[in-house]
Amino acid sequence: MLLSIKNYLDFKSINPSIKYLSISSFFTGIAIGYFFTVLVIVQKLNGYSEGVIGLISASFSLGLMIAGFFVSKILANIRIYKMLLLSVSIQTICVLLIFIYFTPINLALCSFLMGIMGGMNWMTMDTWANIVSNDKNRGKSLGLYLSSMSIGFAIGPLLVAIFGTQGLFPIILCLFLMIIRIPALHFIRHHINNVEVPEQVKKINFSFIKTAPFIFVAIFISGINDSSFGSLFPAFMINELFSDKSIGLYFFIGAFGGVITQPFVGALSDKVDKRKLLFLLLICHIIWPLLLFNFINIQTIIILSVLIWGFASVSLYTVALAYLGERVSVKEISIATSLFIIVYECGEFFGPIIVGLSMNKYGNTGFIYSILLITILSLLIGIIRSTYKKYGIKNSQS
Repeated sequence: MLLSIKNYLDFKSINPSIKYLSISSFFTGIAIGYFFTVLVIVQKLNGYSEGVIGLISASFSLGLMIAGFFVSKILANIRIYKMLLLSVSIQTICVLLIFIYFTPINLALCSFLMGIMGGMNWMTMDTWANIVSNDKNRGKSLGLYLSSMSIGFAIGPLLVAIFGTQGLFPIILCLFLMIIRIPALHFIRHHINNVEVPEQVKKINFSFIKTAPFIFVAIFISGINDSSFGSLFPAFMINELFSDKSIGLYFFIGAFGGVITQPFVGALSDKVDKRKLLFLLLICHIIWPLLLFNFINIQTIIILSVLIWGFASVSLYTVALAYLGERVSVKEISIATSLFIIVYECGEFFGPIIVGLSMNKYGNTGFIYSILLITILSLLIGIIRSTYKKYGIKNSQS
């Protein structure tokens, strides 16, 4: 059995630079996962409403989205290492400013700037992963790279579960986790500079959406679900009288569920119809909110629901990005990836606003049913698109 699993994964086919990319994404995941979990809990404990928390979270997503319009141009002028170093350095300064001036306006402005820098970092890494991969190993490559980021993201909330959010220590740890990324980048600098970025198309081309509309619908919904969960799940659980440490632990369990499944999901996406896999993952985003809402007093069901969220959340991004990679040429990868993340971040922007305002009006019911309705709508769009595509082709042939 172990031999069959080894043959199934076959990581030898992955470009060696992916492991160095994974190191960078791992440290990024820890820093971001810890910082934003602490930030949301501290906001809630300071009396911020879910609507305000959602707006501040959306500011970060807005910055990420805007970054997509110019990342390809900057990447064409500076190498990957300088792009990553610049973004990490400015994000660290923003975290310091957030804790010095803890006001809603400053949180929103710094989150916006962090989002722009995060977008530069993220899109550069996604472009790197797609450039050094091909259609036979892209799923495995992205699965390994995104697993590293996800395990870092999972460790962040675990640190919250261990240390809580009270006192100066969480602030010091946030800054340390941000700063440590700089020597980590320096450590792998030689390997980063060995990645050759071919000449890329630099102008955003929205026709990619027409070429593969369901990919962009799926990733838009993924953005809504991911950001809504990340920014408002802690508020949901606080409303249900859970402690900050238990919230961090549940968050870790869910994110870890996404981590351990990604190598298998990535390998699976190289062998099966990615479109059908996207449908399955969207259905998972219907299952976990129903479980969480109806069985909030049963610990095992809470764990199951967050595990399903973690699996569906990371997998949806992995499969959609792999699907996009095989639909575009090498020259278009950078700009297609930027558009992909713009659409994803558009979902991340609207998600916390919609869900946060729904929670303001309807309480925890608003958290669950707003996510359910949006996900069901995306599935209907996908079904209509698939039906039209199937019968449209038949009619054109007849």
